[in-house]
Amino acid sequence: MGAVRLLRTLAPLALIASLATACGSGSSSSTSGTPSDGGSATTSTSFEVRPVFARYTPGIQFGPQVPKDLLDQMSHQPCPMDPTTVQGMLMECDAEKSVFLMKEPITTGGVDTAAAKQIGHGKLWFIQVTLDPSTAGTLAAATQSLTGTDVAYSFQGTVLSSVVVDSSFNSDKLAITGDYDRAQATKLADQIASS
Repeated sequence: MGAVRLLRTLAPLALIASLATACGSGSSSSTSGTPSDGGSATTSTSFEVRPVFARYTPGIQFGPQVPKDLLDQMSHQPCPMDPTTVQGMLMECDAEKSVFLMKEPITTGGVDTAAAKQIGHGKLWFIQVTLDPSTAGTLAAATQSLTGTDVAYSFQGTVLSSVVVDSSFNSDKLAITGDYDRAQATKLADQIASS
């Protein structure tokens, strides 16, 4: 009975250790800083689409079962923040103070156009980002295997928006939603288009 209890205790710990090792073994790009715990990341000035490993909104954890040390680090992260690299993944906040832990970018840059668009006849606006054909093709190919995965749109050290990839995901035109008025949406669209 003691051996069974020991195996029940060690098996989950071994799984968590192997997941933590796997998450930390990815290489980093030149826009993501070094893959060290708590290291400062160099943010890209380009628009990026990144798979989300985990997301933490105060009191709510999204994503897979995250090792406790990562969850603790995400839950104690003040927002806004300077992007940080944790186990080879980029940690950034969004405007709602959610903390995102993201994998290497699927695409960086490749924006053809970015335009502010009104939602209905209300006062809310969003930004429609159209990718160039090559970048859209890269994104389309990558997202075929990401159904059900959250992807984040990141720009200049901040997560702008995130969506779950499903059959309606359009890799040609991406929508950045948030609490934008016309002036804010126009300014952000201009910044993305010129990056």
